[in-house]
Amino acid sequence: MVIAGGGAGGLELAVRLAGQPGIGVFLVDQSPTHIWKPRLHEMAAGARRGMVDEMEYAGLAERWGFVFVQGSLRDIAPDARRIELDAMEDGEGHRVVGERELEYDVLVLAIGGVTPDLGVDGVTEHAFMLDRAEDAEALFSRLSLAALDATVGECRDAMDTVIVGTGLTGVELAAYLATDAQPAALAPRDARPRLRVTLVEAVDEFMPSMGETERRAVRERLEDVGVTIRTGCQISRVAADHVETDEGTRLDSRLTVWATGRVGPPIVDEIDALQANDKRQWRVRKTLQSVDRRDIFALGDCAAVEGSEAPPTAQAASEQANHLARELPRYCAGQAPRAFEYRHKGTLMSLGAAGAVGRLRSGLGHDLQIRGRVAAAAYRGLERQHEMVVLGRVRGSARMFKELFSPQRGPRVKVH
Repeated sequence: MVIAGGGAGGLELAVRLAGQPGIGVFLVDQSPTHIWKPRLHEMAAGARRGMVDEMEYAGLAERWGFVFVQGSLRDIAPDARRIELDAMEDGEGHRVVGERELEYDVLVLAIGGVTPDLGVDGVTEHAFMLDRAEDAEALFSRLSLAALDATVGECRDAMDTVIVGTGLTGVELAAYLATDAQPAALAPRDARPRLRVTLVEAVDEFMPSMGETERRAVRERLEDVGVTIRTGCQISRVAADHVETDEGTRLDSRLTVWATGRVGPPIVDEIDALQANDKRQWRVRKTLQSVDRRDIFALGDCAAVEGSEAPPTAQAASEQANHLARELPRYCAGQAPRAFEYRHKGTLMSLGAAGAVGRLRSGLGHDLQIRGRVAAAAYRGLERQHEMVVLGRVRGSARMFKELFSPQRGPRVKVH
């Protein structure tokens, strides 16, 4: 069994399936390490990889008994039951690993998604996105240098930052930049320019996918820490030092972040063997099987499930992985897999020093609004659940207690 993609869903599935009788698991990912993606906004504000619990796939493979292969998906040959991986280059652009092939009996596609540029002029050249850990590090590097540049000369004004999109990524990043950003090129904190953060939403409603209670609570917290929110503001162009709206308004920006939702990765358009929708997501049945091939499954941001409203979140991918961990052994034994049913458990947001906000779905189907320490603990609990799966209960519990009783934040356990 080959699993392409080691994000929240793909890695959890590999761990859950490893060691089951008669199933050999291969996990493929373009990176040698795993970082829980809901924490990328923390890296963009200055957290290092060790602070967000980076884990090496090789160490996890040794621990659980699956095979890890680093590489990027290039093509799928369904009739031959084979995937092709791209060649790999070193930091200087020299090819060090050639193109490779992996055969499979069952293929699971879990390669995640990317942020769409929406065809807006200048986005790819001048805006940052938060799709990978490398993106977060590049954003933080630019943030640090831009903060340093803002102190040069006699005019030391606040540093303007524009974030386009008021989904979870944009909102959480805005809060962290406004309250917890730690540019590395200038210290102490008093010497740094103030970050003036503006959140821009194209439609008239702030955080349109959220309920009114959450929208109001988040907006209050963001405005309390100085974040400006502009709705009904369509960006038509991104330049090096500003963005422009359809109405001709110019918003100064030394740092522009593009956080306008999720679509499937570009490779989806390049693989002709499987049907995809207009968001570059592979079309799958309710069983998470491809509409074209029953031996190919897909989950997470790269999959569009018939009749499902699962959001593009790590929580949804984790639920799908848990489902497939039960159903794939049944499929391999000749039984028909059962349909996946998404159960919405709520939404949690970490806003740095601005606090945390959330809504949890109770067992009776009612929504419970939570804030402050309770919401922050619930937010951390999502990552702890993920770690319990990929590290095991003993190591996962040890990490949890270490964080609970340690007064310091910083590099924590790294799996080798």
